[in-house]
Amino acid sequence: MIIHTLASEDLSIYVLPENGGAITQGIFQGQNFLATPPHPSVEPKFLGTENDWLAAWNGGWQPLLPNAGGQYLEGKYPQGFHGNASQATWNVLEKSALSISLVWSDENLHGKRSININENEVSVLGSVVNLDREPRRLIVTEHLVLGSDFLNSKITLEPVGNAQFRELEYDGSGKGAGFEPWESFQKNSWSSVTSQTPARMGVFSDISCILVSNENYEIEISWDARNLPYLWIWEEMAYTQEHPWNGEYLALGIEPSSASDGVGLGGDSAKTLAADEKFHWSVQLKIQKRASK
Repeated sequence: MIIHTLASEDLSIYVLPENGGAITQGIFQGQNFLATPPHPSVEPKFLGTENDWLAAWNGGWQPLLPNAGGQYLEGKYPQGFHGNASQATWNVLEKSALSISLVWSDENLHGKRSININENEVSVLGSVVNLDREPRRLIVTEHLVLGSDFLNSKITLEPVGNAQFRELEYDGSGKGAGFEPWESFQKNSWSSVTSQTPARMGVFSDISCILVSNENYEIEISWDARNLPYLWIWEEMAYTQEHPWNGEYLALGIEPSSASDGVGLGGDSAKTLAADEKFHWSVQLKIQKRASK
């Protein structure tokens, strides 16, 4: 596999077109802030299960498209876990020291992904066009997963704005009541992540920015909430002992999404793209060292 490096003075990222156009590593001032799996990845399996997807995961940040969540093997375009494009080959259109553009075309969909960096920011622009003559259901999620050096100390989550929140089951399905004000979940320790945090998943609505901080660095993640109105939070702090996790994965997912849960196309939160309709989105990650107290 060919890895493409984008680098400025303080920030560098590695992009892997052959596995979903993923940003597999992000390094800021010598600190790796994206999740890295504990084992070498295997070849992706077409229409694979969650276990198959995890075994082929190279870590970091990739698009989940045109499905995000469980397998959906029905209809004209069956999908594996997290969507067929998420671990497919994306072809490089253009590349420079600070940017790369990628495309994926299959299943009567045409996707484009542009990744740009500067001194402390990663910016991702994505789009997909439905080339079928019929409407097409799809889900888009940016699988942005923090980890590595960044999870070595207590993490604080601070949504910006009038945040609403809902707990999900660990498989992404709904849990309990609907969305409620974030303040009620702060009291239940959702605002912090430590080595003792249980494996869990939740989803925000009504925000377009969140601050994620450890003792040394602050990461600001913002996105186009008009097209990605939800933000999934996935926390796996080496907690799940069952295979294939085996208590070895450190991951904090901060994942803007078009869907309100992680069920996938088998649920009811997919959007419908008309014939020839284009859907686009953007996500920005800005990292900086925290001021000394």
